[in-house]
Amino acid sequence: MKKNKKIVTKLLMTTTLTLAAIGVEAAEVPQYSLDPMVITATKTEVSIKDNPHAVELITRDKLEAIHATTLKDALKNAIGVNIFNDFQGRSNISIRGSESRHVLILLDGKRLGGELSYNSANAWDVERIRMEDVERIEVIRGPVGALYGSDAMGGVINIITKQPEKTSGSVNYEYNWYENGNGAGYKSNLYLQGKEQKLSYKLSTGLNKNRPYRDSSGSDDDMNFFGKAQPISLGIGYEVSNEKQLNFDFSRFKENNNKGDMTYTAMGPNKLRSENVINNDNKRTDYAITYKGKGTQENWQVRAYQSVYDKRYTSSADKYLIRPNGNESFSSSTTKVDTVKRTISVIEGQESWVLNAKNYITAGFEYRRDHSEGTRLKKKGTSLPENGTAEDAYDSAAINYSAIYLQDEYRPNEKWFILPSLRYDYSNKFGSDVTASLGATYNVNETTRWKALVGQGYKTPTVNELYHFWEMYAANRGGPGQFFEGNPDLKPEKSLGYELSFEKDYAKNATLHIGIFRNQVKDLINAYWTGKNTGDYQNEYPGIINDRVMTYENVPKATLQGAEIYTTHQISPVLSLNLGYTFLDAKNKTDNRRLTDRAKHRITLGASYRPQDSYAWNYELDLVSNFNYFYNDASKGSMGNNVYSTKNFTVVNIMASKKISKDYDVYLGIDNIGNHQNFGAYADGNIGRVYRMGMDYSF
Repeated sequence: MKKNKKIVTKLLMTTTLTLAAIGVEAAEVPQYSLDPMVITATKTEVSIKDNPHAVELITRDKLEAIHATTLKDALKNAIGVNIFNDFQGRSNISIRGSESRHVLILLDGKRLGGELSYNSANAWDVERIRMEDVERIEVIRGPVGALYGSDAMGGVINIITKQPEKTSGSVNYEYNWYENGNGAGYKSNLYLQGKEQKLSYKLSTGLNKNRPYRDSSGSDDDMNFFGKAQPISLGIGYEVSNEKQLNFDFSRFKENNNKGDMTYTAMGPNKLRSENVINNDNKRTDYAITYKGKGTQENWQVRAYQSVYDKRYTSSADKYLIRPNGNESFSSSTTKVDTVKRTISVIEGQESWVLNAKNYITAGFEYRRDHSEGTRLKKKGTSLPENGTAEDAYDSAAINYSAIYLQDEYRPNEKWFILPSLRYDYSNKFGSDVTASLGATYNVNETTRWKALVGQGYKTPTVNELYHFWEMYAANRGGPGQFFEGNPDLKPEKSLGYELSFEKDYAKNATLHIGIFRNQVKDLINAYWTGKNTGDYQNEYPGIINDRVMTYENVPKATLQGAEIYTTHQISPVLSLNLGYTFLDAKNKTDNRRLTDRAKHRITLGASYRPQDSYAWNYELDLVSNFNYFYNDASKGSMGNNVYSTKNFTVVNIMASKKISKDYDVYLGIDNIGNHQNFGAYADGNIGRVYRMGMDYSF
């Protein structure tokens, strides 16, 4: 890997310096083709056809057609993207087989504060991020570390919001219910925007509620966290001049969720019933100020922002003793409170300018501080409170990052577009690192092109993996629990990705993409049992009697490789079709075992029927088929004794919508028509058939 890294870095530096020196023609802004522009892969506007990165654009038109209310809805049919449940039933996301923590989710290019641990990064964010004020979503498949630094090993998802151009607004309300007739909940949203001379504004708010999904096996336990969520965001823009803009942004997302279950434990002739309730309250608050300018020869931006994530996790258990005659009496009650606060503070800037007729340069800097504090942390050497237990731990830690990066968009002629990028990062915890990327697009003719890319990515451990100190599972009569302790000696995870693709346009109505990819990952962070039990080390873990002590380690290698084929076709003015196939071979090279929660074969199909009559019914159909899906089969295994299985399943969604008037439309939809059910720990995240009914009003 070191040899590969040196080769890529030297190649990139040589290419950048050479290309920058070429050409003495008068400088002018590069001319791009008229196909859709994207900004995430290069931090500048480059067309999808020219871009050597694997990019998917989900437009506002598509979001409205499928009536997507969350990021999870929007990504259901995305190429190479898989949304699944982790071991705690949380929604996670994967791109080309990556771990969820290797996907960087951005909102208007900004990072979001969220869950801490390596196995819960991005957890629930795909369900928290709303779509009412979203203009488009850009999905980059593959490492983008040369521009974004840590966390972009598997890819980047950038949610780009609307920019006010006129005074308008919209209201949305949706009610949905499960197959068994129980209400799944409702979602209501209000969006307002306006522009008066130099001042513009946008406001988005809503109230969303979901209800419990009950265990179908008969226990009647809650399978999901349920409750209320209240999002609100406000953006204000001011045109300082024709070329300069000042923006202020504020948003807050607050949710109050709970979940309950009931367990029975035999105690001789008696039984002990435990009524368990978890309250999971989360709040994220974001602030940002941006100053940017745009001219004929250059674009620039300076931004400062902060994302603060607060979590309060309360678990309680009321225990009742049940005697053989059926009489019961209160036995005991326990309550445990965990708090986490994570603050991400960023100052960043970038400038893009025309060097000459062939070179368009982008350079930038970033300073980021990631600070966390709470009951789940304790650095080595930090003392517990006097006479306290391990549950009384409370600590804080921070990691500081600084970086500079450079990119060149080089067009030697009409056929070639070459894209070298280089980034230098320094961290007070992990030292320095250089990340590089080199991509190229060769246009055989106006309708045929080849693309190639080699790029690096990396992911630094969070303070949680470094300083974790928390009982994740308590011991019970079924066996020992698990107590997690951080490892301050962890190294960053790193990847080296390659991809090659061929694209062909058929007239103006169809495009075919065929590509292969390979992402070599090393130093993956993995949790394992140290062999210690807390009961034998009470001086280190006081009050925790029978837990296995878990920690984290770097494991040698994993390989994610495969192929992608997809096509889009506007069959007629009213009918369009997209079809995709992904083959994925994802293995841990330590034991050559497949990585879980991944399908070896995945087929996606989307069809849209939109009559030219504005008041006719429109129809959208999405299908995702997973074959040879490898997963941890919780129904056959137990804690510390995992059993793995494979399965095939297909999920089909259909949506019908109709305009009642110019500004008012209604829609009816069914998600998961086939009623595939697999929700909870280690599940693929499908709760069965869901019926949707809603309305949109614009003014």
